[in-house]
Amino acid sequence: MKTGMLFGCVVMVAAAVGAAPMRVALLDFDNQASVSADAAVVGGVTPKTLADKGVFALGAVLANDPAYVLIDRRDFIAQIQSLSLTDNDKKTSVKPSFLRAAQAVNADAVLRGNLLSYSPGKEVVNQGGLKTEFQTLTLRVVLEALDTHDGTVIAMAEGAASRSFRQSDVHQTVVGEDELVQLLQAALTKAVPVMNEKLQARLAQQNNRPKIKLSVKAGAADPAMVEIDGMLIGTTPLANFQVYAGDHVITIGKAGYQDISKQILLKADTAIEVPLFRTKLSAEEMKDVLDKARVNVIAGTGGVEPAWIINTIDSGK
Repeated sequence: MKTGMLFGCVVMVAAAVGAAPMRVALLDFDNQASVSADAAVVGGVTPKTLADKGVFALGAVLANDPAYVLIDRRDFIAQIQSLSLTDNDKKTSVKPSFLRAAQAVNADAVLRGNLLSYSPGKEVVNQGGLKTEFQTLTLRVVLEALDTHDGTVIAMAEGAASRSFRQSDVHQTVVGEDELVQLLQAALTKAVPVMNEKLQARLAQQNNRPKIKLSVKAGAADPAMVEIDGMLIGTTPLANFQVYAGDHVITIGKAGYQDISKQILLKADTAIEVPLFRTKLSAEEMKDVLDKARVNVIAGTGGVEPAWIINTIDSGK
């Protein structure tokens, strides 16, 4: 993901009168358009080039809407960059999910955009040997709102904007880059109110779901990668990561150590410590690791997986 694409703002969305404002972190804007517009019509501006301007266009739409207050989201960017993972003290290309960063800036949801289509429709009329083309250039965008506790899509909205023009042997129109950005902003202007209506209703439901705080350590093997329900959250030590109460699959892995995974029912704030085994470990070394993890232990399956120390935390303390 490009840093330029991440430029934008955490926004405070003004809800209906009496409702609390909504904090939304703007993640990125991607190109999903599979057909490029005619280069002669759009001055060579490709779908990717236009999509790269999507975050700026969305920011302009929100900044000019009195229902929104834009907040500098440099903190959100810094949080994402701080999650760069290391493997044996070397940086890796593995990218964690945005969830931990979103929670660090107290976002209610994460918003991302997509340029869905970018291509002119064409109608050709031939009258008396004079050919005239009637073209309609349409931009369609999709906005997605993502839950900050499990990454699921909780709301989606589309918006489209068009411009029609005539091309002939004596009259040629080229749509400039500035006009394309304005068209993109017009499409976003239609999508944002629909998104907010859906998002407000969905967040009201999500806020009623009980949440717990999860902390994970990998003993002497810190840092180790942590996945929750298949999403890479970051590395240990993981502190006070919020998830919905219920069943979750937690996976912990580190190069040179055995990956371990367990399904756990989380009902209250929970701290987990997992002693990792190296891939090649003598019987004496394994016994020494287990001897240090005898209290409040849920044993691994069949003695193959190391023991997990699982303690619930009294949130009232």
